[in-house]
Order: sequence, then structure tokens, then C-alpha cells
Amino acid sequence: MPADRYRGISLQRELVDTIEQYIKNHPEAGYKSLADFVTDALRKRCEELKILGPRPEPPALEHFNVNQDHVTVIDHKRRMFADVYFRNGHVYCELCEEEDCEHIKYALSLSKVQKALKRRGWIVGEGGRIIQK
Repeated sequence: MPADRYRGISLQRELVDTIEQYIKNHPEAGYKSLADFVTDALRKRCEELKILGPRPEPPALEHFNVNQDHVTVIDHKRRMFADVYFRNGHVYCELCEEEDCEHIKYALSLSKVQKALKRRGWIVGEGGRIIQK
């Protein structure tokens, strides 16, 4: 990544401390760092001032990662992460506390997930349903 792609700015320590405390106390807001927060705040203000055009909406659900026993999905509508677990022949969404939800259907639609499950003997059928384990 080119070094000139980013620039630094100075912010008052008190403001930075307040924002970092907010990020720590409100993980549901979806900010991972001070840089995420500041970038989001600047974009919103630039949109208000019509400096930038509106940002395209992210997809409702987005694949985050695949782990040994679960998949993490970003739910942009709720601004939360959903962990979908595959255990004992069942699929379970920790966020919804259900075995059938949009996060599960989305996770099962991902080819990377289907391949990983197939290697473990799971069969995913039409509509993202587990046929066999």
C-alpha cells in the first residue's frame, strides 16, 4: 500500500480518550478503532456538506471469516457480528439464538463454507439447508 495514501492528523487528547471509551463501551456500534470512528464521522459530515456523494450502501450481510467450528457474518443492518456454529449435525446462530435465520442461510450459501462442510461430511442442499451430517 503506498505510503502517500494516508495522512495523519492531530486531535485533542481529551476528545480521543472520550471516543476510545465510547468504542470500548459500545461494541454494538461496530467501530473497531479510533480510525474507523473518525473516518465514519468525517464521511458523514462531508456528505452533509455535499463535499462527497453518498456512500453506497453495504450489503445487508457480509462474510467476515471462517473458523474451525463457525463462520462469522457481519450484519450491516444491525451493525453486529453473527457467529454461525456447526456442531453435532446442527447449525446454530449465536446472535439470533436460532437454528434457522438469515445469518445461517447466508453462511450456508457461501461456497467456501460449503466446501469446508463437505470435507467434514456435511451436505448442504437447495435453499441452504443441511441435508445430512
